[in-house]
Amino acid sequence: MRIVRYDGPDLTRLAFHGELDLATADRVQEQVAAALAAGPPRRLVLDVSALTFCDSSGIDALLNARACARARGVACQVVGAHGIVRRSMAATGVLALLTAG
Repeated sequence: MRIVRYDGPDLTRLAFHGELDLATADRVQEQVAAALAAGPPRRLVLDVSALTFCDSSGIDALLNARACARARGVACQVVGAHGIVRRSMAATGVLALLTAG
């Protein structure tokens, strides 16, 4: 999985490309921790539009990212979920939670 980071005023966007699964989930936490440590933004956007797969480990990583951000007072939202990624989030009941603005 490749992660591209975009920083703007009050916003950090992490764009995930490829597969988010057990083998790559720890990279989400690393990138989120780095974004929050560098003078946390007001908003963290996790862009999953380029993911081709996301298993339960990936969903857990996204939930943990949201929890870490919220604990620092940072709004966090997953955007771009479609296909198998969206279906996985819907099937596990977290789609609305993760995509809420």
